[in-house]
Amino acid sequence: MKNFLTVILLFVFLIAKAQTTISDEKSTEIDNYIENIMSEQKIPGLALAITYNGKVLKKETYGLASIEYNVPVTDSSTFWLASVSKHFTATAIMQLFEKGILDLNDNIHKHLPDAPDYWKGITIRHLLTHTSGLPDTGKASGWGERSAIGTYSAEQIYKNAKKDTLAFNPGEDFLYSDEGIYLLGYIIHKISGLSFNDYMHKMIFKPSGMQSAYMMNHFKIHYNQATGYSVRNEEIIPDRNPYRLIDAELISSGGIYATIDDMVNWESAMTNNLLLTQKSKDLMWSTYKLNNGHPTQYGFCWYTQTIQNKRIICHNGVAGTEYLRFADDKISIIVLTNQTKYERAISHRIAEILNVIPVISEKDIKTGTVISSEPKDKDVQMLIGEYEFTPNENYYLEGNLMMDIMLKENELWIEYPAKKKYRKRYKLAKLENGRWIQLAFEPIFVETSFEILKTNEDISFKVYENYNMGYDIHVGELKKVN
Repeated sequence: MKNFLTVILLFVFLIAKAQTTISDEKSTEIDNYIENIMSEQKIPGLALAITYNGKVLKKETYGLASIEYNVPVTDSSTFWLASVSKHFTATAIMQLFEKGILDLNDNIHKHLPDAPDYWKGITIRHLLTHTSGLPDTGKASGWGERSAIGTYSAEQIYKNAKKDTLAFNPGEDFLYSDEGIYLLGYIIHKISGLSFNDYMHKMIFKPSGMQSAYMMNHFKIHYNQATGYSVRNEEIIPDRNPYRLIDAELISSGGIYATIDDMVNWESAMTNNLLLTQKSKDLMWSTYKLNNGHPTQYGFCWYTQTIQNKRIICHNGVAGTEYLRFADDKISIIVLTNQTKYERAISHRIAEILNVIPVISEKDIKTGTVISSEPKDKDVQMLIGEYEFTPNENYYLEGNLMMDIMLKENELWIEYPAKKKYRKRYKLAKLENGRWIQLAFEPIFVETSFEILKTNEDISFKVYENYNMGYDIHVGELKKVN
């Protein structure tokens, strides 16, 4: 009996150890992958942190923070977080909620009494979940004409935003809107008595131990700030994203700079409930449901979903940032880069190496019922070839993407980006409704399906992101080119 208990205890110990460490072999595999993907996708610099239950399993820096001056990325390099900054704004709102200063169901007119009448019905919750009906970033009026030499106060941004009408009634649809997050920052400013920047420093950065974090300020020199880059015509160029050029007082949707150590401390603070209670975090990480009951797979400034009983919370930033958290496995992967134009899936691949990624089968995620059918051979042969994907405004990447659909051991697979060594490879299955589905988890969307528009040699698809096989978002067109 004693020997049996000893074996059981040893088994439990080994499982616990496996969960809280990364082997040298896995660590080297991650390093090799990152170095190769940086070379292939022309990413100058990158910082990585992997944590378990808020504690560091692996932290590493790679490449250059500045190409011009040959400065390497270090733990002190500050990266622009872009939309990953939204997490912090949502946390600030939840702090005010916990103190009873605001309610998530408050109409925004309660806190902004001069808001236009056509915003009637918008609540704090709608702003947090991008379901307010406010326009997407490219069509919003917050920055007016978006002059690169313009300086915009919080009051001016709010004044400009008030010109915008709603694309739909609050709660009826999902439309990613930076302007909604601007309004949250403005509300934080109005009801806290602090500027948004001061609130971040006092109530978020300082208690989290984020000693190097700061809000974007174009009229101040910040030491160790990583230079931003993009890629054009396969060459690395300075990043010209308007956010990097326009000086704005209110950048609650994406204005934070932080080091990888700052982000580790932020992860620890959130894990240990230093900023919010567990109840508030669970609320923030729960998917919002539209008025018709369809889930959006988005919580309060976090994409959130549950696959095979795994809760997955994530968000990307246009600056080249990724935050992927497996809540039940207690694993978080944080990737900071200084290159804006790349296929944001580095954290996803690292999760695959760590064996924490869920596998999507040919079954409905929600009901468990079989959703695939046996395709005809002519249907399979028809699809093999090279394709160009043209995304629309609903997709999270900009620019066209080349893809291959190929046959491997009598199974169809889709691979992208085409002609690259490091790319995604997903099995395809035909659905009973005639579509084809990509059998793989994506960091942001649950499932991707393809609807064939033509059945002759000139094949094209409509591409959808599916939420529990019941709610489609049309994200672009896939056209056969070879």
